[in-house]
Amino acid sequence: MKDETKVIEDTMETIAVPSKKLDSIIENSFKGNASSRKRRSKKRTGYILAATLAISILGGTVMLNPAMANMISQLPVIGNVFDYFGSTSKPAYKEFGQLATDVGRTAEDKGTLINIDQGVFDGTTITLAVSIQTNKNYGSTLIFDGWPTVDGVPSGNAGASFEKVKGLGYAGIMTITPRFSETPDQVDVTWEPKMLLGDNKEVKGDWKLNFSLPRIEAEVQTLNKKVEKDGVAILFKEVRKTPLTFNIYYQQLVDPAILDDWTAVEAELKATDNLGNEYKVPYNGGFTEGGARTREDFQWSATIHNIDPQATKLIFHPFATVSTLEGAKKIYFEDIEIEL
Repeated sequence: MKDETKVIEDTMETIAVPSKKLDSIIENSFKGNASSRKRRSKKRTGYILAATLAISILGGTVMLNPAMANMISQLPVIGNVFDYFGSTSKPAYKEFGQLATDVGRTAEDKGTLINIDQGVFDGTTITLAVSIQTNKNYGSTLIFDGWPTVDGVPSGNAGASFEKVKGLGYAGIMTITPRFSETPDQVDVTWEPKMLLGDNKEVKGDWKLNFSLPRIEAEVQTLNKKVEKDGVAILFKEVRKTPLTFNIYYQQLVDPAILDDWTAVEAELKATDNLGNEYKVPYNGGFTEGGARTREDFQWSATIHNIDPQATKLIFHPFATVSTLEGAKKIYFEDIEIEL
């Protein structure tokens, strides 16, 4: 393979941009002379697009230094991906762009460039801001065959939400919650999607991205609070608070006799604060350990975003759904209060 800087310089010569500014972009981006973050003019956006084009021509995975990572994350069409969604359809992510780690990994194949702009690891969940630069029309949204994994850690729950963006292709947020036995200080992530799928099209390809994310420091509070009713108990284990997320860990404990009449049990949470605000508490997925008393003794984690900074207390309203294929019923438990 040719030297990456040489390939980029050769490609740039075919693009009509001022050579002095172009040379500066190449030098700053690939030799590590990172400049401070500044607001760019529309004129400079053209140079950034030229640099992005050169990277896509290289193919494979490209690692960018923080300056280039920041330049590409500030996409001309939507700007920073976290900021874009935080100000539009996903307000839970409005603060993520300020504290996220610049990842700056791109992989190109079949005319489609996947770019991981930024990422956040809060000790529980990995959240990624992703842009897909393509002229292909996959439909209104986009999904993948192949999810990011953490090296040496069993896969857990994962999810993604992508939107079509005119003039770009697609942009979205991905979340991955691996099954950590212990919380690491850093995660090493590998993502090798084999296919992009949408309503209108599916394209097989060979995209490979590898990167690491440090853990955001968290304040851990042990709970060990338990509520129980009708043969189902919920044990609240601990919470982990970061500047971006509030994660709660809990386990459902099921009397084996319950499973004589019901096949599944699922414990969930709602939350309010002392100011009257209501919060969604979506769980990140659950699992049952090998030594569990029943197959339904799931351990769960759930995440709340954007807690009111003036709130001093969270009140959780736990409930469980017991079900069979023929029907279901809900069990409501006593509230659990947690000081913030």
